[in-house]
Amino acid sequence: MTITFAFDPVIARIGAFALGWHGIFTAVAVIVAVWVGLRGAERIGFRGDVLSGPVTWAIVGGIVGARLFHVADHLSYYVAHPLQALAIYEGGIAVYGAFIGGLVAGGIAAARARLPVWTLMDVAAPAMLIGQAIGRLGCLSNGDAWGAPTGTDFGIVYTNPNDLLPSDLLGVPTHPYPVYEIVAVLALLGVLWVLRRKQVFRMDGQLFLTAAVGYALSRFGLTFFRQETVVWAGLQEAQVVALVAGAAAVLAFAVLPLRRPAQVGGKLAS
Repeated sequence: MTITFAFDPVIARIGAFALGWHGIFTAVAVIVAVWVGLRGAERIGFRGDVLSGPVTWAIVGGIVGARLFHVADHLSYYVAHPLQALAIYEGGIAVYGAFIGGLVAGGIAAARARLPVWTLMDVAAPAMLIGQAIGRLGCLSNGDAWGAPTGTDFGIVYTNPNDLLPSDLLGVPTHPYPVYEIVAVLALLGVLWVLRRKQVFRMDGQLFLTAAVGYALSRFGLTFFRQETVVWAGLQEAQVVALVAGAAAVLAFAVLPLRRPAQVGGKLAS
């Protein structure tokens, strides 16, 4: 069975600016993620005004990182069209770039404000995953994160010339990769919720690192259904980043108990 996306992903144009469904879903994803994160922080005693700085920097870092990773993944195109590298409103962001950029910028801001970074990262993890699930709807709307051809009559068929997948894939059934990732992210959220309810997490940071490993595993496997640039050992950029990020999270999980005494129950398990 195929589902045809024939609608124009661009809603309106005002000069060089294009308002698209991708931008709308991205904005909704950021708003919901921030709301969920702040609610989680409030439940463990943080006031919203205290977190305004780190949250703002996390958003800015996420946007910059998302675009930089996307440009790096499609470098040949942006070398030929350098001004397009700034046209983030048309779509074209990399999730891992958003995660890394947001965590680095927000983490530095939190540390400078003398806030507990690992505790806040635990709060941020579910919010980030929820935002990711919503954001992938934007990718689904314009072919921004296209899947590889299915070779059968199953998949999504994009037909509008404004869709962002390669022109040779227009009219071709492709794997609905954004849907795959939405399902995987929601499943990971369910696992985290169960582990948290069972008070498995004994230290601040363990929830976040579990989420990081889970997302890395799902991203590495699901990327086989995508069609992106192969950068190393037959792997696409997202898979290489997933390997590095997943390995770093596993190492951090092992080292974390050595940094300080365990907190029974953890701040997020109470």
